[in-house]
Amino acid sequence: MKRARIHFSLISALLIGTAIIMPAQVQAKISDLKTVKVKTVKLDNLRRFEGSIEAVNKSTVSAQTSGRIKSINFDVDDYVKAGETIVTFYDAEHKSRVVQAQSALASATAQRISVEQTFKRTQKLYKKGTVSLASFDSAKSNYDSAKAREESAKAALKQAQEQLGYTVVKAPYSGFVVERHVQLGEIANPGKPLMTGFSLEKLRVKAEIPQQYALAIRKTNKAIIYAPNDQTITSSSLTVFPFADPKSNTVTVRIGLPDGTRSVFPGMLVKTAFKVGERSSLSIPQQAVVRRGELTGAYIIDASGNLRLQQIVTGRLDDNGMVEVFSGLKEGDTIALNPLNAAIELKSEVANEK
Repeated sequence: MKRARIHFSLISALLIGTAIIMPAQVQAKISDLKTVKVKTVKLDNLRRFEGSIEAVNKSTVSAQTSGRIKSINFDVDDYVKAGETIVTFYDAEHKSRVVQAQSALASATAQRISVEQTFKRTQKLYKKGTVSLASFDSAKSNYDSAKAREESAKAALKQAQEQLGYTVVKAPYSGFVVERHVQLGEIANPGKPLMTGFSLEKLRVKAEIPQQYALAIRKTNKAIIYAPNDQTITSSSLTVFPFADPKSNTVTVRIGLPDGTRSVFPGMLVKTAFKVGERSSLSIPQQAVVRRGELTGAYIIDASGNLRLQQIVTGRLDDNGMVEVFSGLKEGDTIALNPLNAAIELKSEVANEK
């Protein structure tokens, strides 16, 4: 009986010793966790508004000469590369005018050469005193007239060649055709719309903002676009119109997007955020945030060195990977930087307590 009591006492002593040792081991493991202090940082004060995507290069190509349409090489929704031929005109009449202009120029040039030779001979004789001043003036006048007729013929040829060139209409930039205004065989006069298209290389956002934010937005000159696929796009330029709409009391803002942006298209509705100032807020690294279903939290180490999961309410994520914290933490709190390791240690602690 006495031996049994001694055995029980040894077991009790071992259990008590283990209970004393285990928390120390847990504390050691907690101290090995990478931690970070919750701090107050300066954040951009943002105001969000809706905007729509529009193409910077959207235009209607019109006819620059008269003629009957011979071919239409693209239709609505087709992609056209810059410099590709989109419409051609019958050009027989224009080619004939070029030939006529070339003939007129050749004739004018020949006449100018003949008159020039006469003028040079008369000029030499005049210097020698063998011809009168009237003869010299007449020769010079004929030479000047011949030169003028030649220049006029050159201009007429250039114009005829330009008109011939206008019979082939090319795309001014790469983009998509959104509307076709003519049909095959139709006669088009100068100014007649042919095709309308836009380019996806240069896009911008148009937003209407309350007028009270116009000065702040113009001063900060910073905006963020939230695309439908949760991608954020930083503006490349910002233009705030210098006047407001008297009916809606809003100011139009154009936000330039980086060249080659492919995640948005003209006509899309997007969310925009404009910087209107700065504010102070608690922030923690994004990697320290734990999300379990609807619960958002962070592993905090209190003043006693105990590790626990603290529920928090978070805000937006900034460009530096810091998440805004509205409640649940205070400045100076110590949180685990790696939630996975913290969860393992907390589970181990709970198991040891059992």
